[in-house]
Amino acid sequence: MNCPVKFSVWYSLQVIFLSVLAANGELVVNVKNQGGDILHESLFSNITGDTVQLEFLKADGTLVTQFLDFQKGVQIYRLMILYEEEQSVQSVVAQVPYQTVCFVTKLSKQDFIAADAIAKLRQKNPNTIRTAEEDLGKDNSTFDYSIDVHKSNVISTYIRPLCREAAATGAIYAQEADLKFWASLGNPAEAFMVLDAVEHLSGTSGRAVSSSLGRCKDTNSTAARCNCRLDFCVPWYPCGLKFCRGHDVSGKVLSYRCGIKSCRKCLYYQFLTNRKEFCRWDN
Repeated sequence: MNCPVKFSVWYSLQVIFLSVLAANGELVVNVKNQGGDILHESLFSNITGDTVQLEFLKADGTLVTQFLDFQKGVQIYRLMILYEEEQSVQSVVAQVPYQTVCFVTKLSKQDFIAADAIAKLRQKNPNTIRTAEEDLGKDNSTFDYSIDVHKSNVISTYIRPLCREAAATGAIYAQEADLKFWASLGNPAEAFMVLDAVEHLSGTSGRAVSSSLGRCKDTNSTAARCNCRLDFCVPWYPCGLKFCRGHDVSGKVLSYRCGIKSCRKCLYYQFLTNRKEFCRWDN
């Protein structure tokens, strides 16, 4: 896959991504990341389903989706990562020039504004370039389990449609602490179903990130097991509501919603992969 072809794939993805946003009537926000790139983030809220989706295309062609299922307390990060030129031959033949990876985590309602509040967001000037008001730093997490997409409905019905392609390489990851939280929400039968839907990613030491295995970037064989790392940032998202004080006609002090607070956060995720070729970006 030469440079013009790779650029063509990236450009086509961007055109399709932006046209879908316009067609769905989603709120599109122009965001400047720390590298100075201008990204187009989309926000879509489903009040009936109590879900929110944030999506953007990075400058390197990676499509990042953050999906929030408030009813189940589940947050899904899906990354569709373009292969490098020398890695793309087999995938181009299969007409899939990217790899999909999903991370399923516990959703804290304090980390993101509610679906109904997202639905009410408007922009006075849609051309404004925005930057986050608060940087929440880096979240370093290790993922101990992979999720069986065919049994994932007990955790969230949205995992299967979002992460179907990631299931081909077993790349739907979860953490033990989050699994225990979801298992505690239902009855004993549902708790068993949650645990039955996952498989532990153990190395020779019994840990997901095994000290006996090297980083994928330091491993020569494409078929070797190794510890993979994937870093990405969400440069802007509505993390809270702002409230102002005013007075009514009688002079009584009132508190009213007068905007949103925006945040930025980066995620450093580690997990064990059975083959280095499933961690192509870690070079």
